[in-house]
Amino acid sequence: MFPQCKLDHILQDDTFSGHLKSFFGTVWDAFVYMLGSSYVSSAGAFFLLVTAITFVPSKVSRKRKVIIGILHVSAHLSAALILMVLLELGIETCIRHKLLATSGYHTLYEWYRSVESEHFPDPTGLRARIEQWTFGLYPACIKYLMSAFDIPEVMAVSRNNICKNGMDSLSRGGAAIYYASVFLYFWVFSTPIVSLVFGSYLYICINWLHIHFDEAFSSLRIANYKSFTRFHINPKGDLEVFTLAVDKVPKEWKLDPSWEGESKLPQNLSHRRKFPSKWRSASSQQDPLNTVRIVDQFVIEKTVKPEFSSVNGSVTH
Repeated sequence: MFPQCKLDHILQDDTFSGHLKSFFGTVWDAFVYMLGSSYVSSAGAFFLLVTAITFVPSKVSRKRKVIIGILHVSAHLSAALILMVLLELGIETCIRHKLLATSGYHTLYEWYRSVESEHFPDPTGLRARIEQWTFGLYPACIKYLMSAFDIPEVMAVSRNNICKNGMDSLSRGGAAIYYASVFLYFWVFSTPIVSLVFGSYLYICINWLHIHFDEAFSSLRIANYKSFTRFHINPKGDLEVFTLAVDKVPKEWKLDPSWEGESKLPQNLSHRRKFPSKWRSASSQQDPLNTVRIVDQFVIEKTVKPEFSSVNGSVTH
C-alpha cells in the first residue's frame, strides 16, 4: 500500500478542484487496497473497530454502538490515510525538485566532506592516518551517524529504490529502517490530528448523543460544577450522607477579615469555627457559602449486632 509510487496525476491537473479530486481518489484507492489486500492493516482496522465499539457506553443499544464505532474508526482511518498520502506527496515533490535522493543515503556526509576539504585542508594526510589507526571507524561513525539523523534523505532514497526495483530490493534491515523513518514523521503529524478527531468525537457525543459525559467533562477542564460528599454520624449512630454542589466556582479570592479576628485556640478546631477558611470569594454573589446546595441526601441506618450467649457449650441468640 505504501509507498505510493504513482502520484504524478495529482500534480498534473490544472485546477484546484482537479487536484482535490485526484488526491481523494488516491486516498480512496489506498483504503480499498488496505481492506482488500493488506492483511496486517485489515487486522489492525478490525481491532480498532472492536475497541471503538466497546468504548461506547453500555446504555446505548447494540445497533447504535456499532454505528458509532464504525463512524469513529472511519474518521481515524480517513485521517491516517490522508496524512500518509500527504507525506508521500511531499517526498515526491522534494524528489522532483531534486531536494532529496540526489546521491544516495549519505548525501549529508558527502556535503560534510566537501566542506571539510574546502575549509579545513589536510596537507599532511592526518585524516588518512587517523582512519588507518582506527581501522576505518573514524569516518564510518561520522558517516552513519549523519545518515541516521538525515531521515528525509533515507526516506527518499529508500522510496526511490522500492518504486524502481520493488519491495524485494530492500533487505529486512533496510525495510525496517524505511518504515521506522516514515513512522517518526507520521507520528509527529498524526498526534494533533488524532487528538482533534477524538476531541470532535467527544464533542458530538455529549452534545447530540448524550453519552461520554465523564470522559468529555474531564477533557474540557471546566472549573465550575464541582461537587463533594460529606458524612455525619448522628446521635443514633446512623450515617448521614450529603452531596453538596457548587455551580460557579469563584475565580478571585480575598482574605477573610472575620477569620483574622476569630479566636484560634488550639482546642478550637477548624471545623468548629464560625469562619473556618482564611479565604473568601471576592464577589459575594459567587461565595460558596451562599451558592452551595444539597443535591443528594440519604441515611444509612446503624445495624444492630445480634447478641450471642453460650449455654452448655452451644451458642444461642
